[in-house]
Amino acid sequence: MKRVLPLLAFLILLAGCSAVPPQSVTLAPQAKVPTGNVGKGKTVALQVSDARHGQPIGYRNADGSRTAAITVEGGDLSKPVGEEVMKTLSNLGFKPVPWQEGAPLSLSVTVRELAYTAQSLTVTRKVTVKCVLSARVVNGPGRWEGSYPVTHEKEMALAPDENANARMLNDVLSESLSMLLSDPEMVQYLGKDR
Repeated sequence: MKRVLPLLAFLILLAGCSAVPPQSVTLAPQAKVPTGNVGKGKTVALQVSDARHGQPIGYRNADGSRTAAITVEGGDLSKPVGEEVMKTLSNLGFKPVPWQEGAPLSLSVTVRELAYTAQSLTVTRKVTVKCVLSARVVNGPGRWEGSYPVTHEKEMALAPDENANARMLNDVLSESLSMLLSDPEMVQYLGKDR
């Protein structure tokens, strides 16, 4: 019995140390898009929204429990995504302005999903991050819509720290945003004369 108690205490201590804490990550996506004067100075009413409504991105626990949430600093992705979309549109020759209902030329970008899941494997853990952005262009009487899903998976020995998780989430968000803003159909539709 004397040998069992220290072993039991050690196992309880070890289990307590292996718990992963919640994280709040800062996201700053960067779109990789060729520049050019596609927009020719056209004014574009821009709206960026986060359809996730401040939900946690996911949970760090690989055991399925929901105790170690990963959240976005500030809760809303519309600001960091909007800043990057505005900068990229300017680099493409457009003049982005705040959203105006009924504007003859507008772009609406929506963060549909940004998700993080951790799964326990035999020796390692698998982390899956997913992002889905959608775009809607109104150009005069015409409409155009597109969706841009990106998923990355990574196996690792230990639970990633806050910096590693922020990097993985920024990578999928940046890739989805790059796909959206470099989509030739979307850019041509946005730039075409009415």
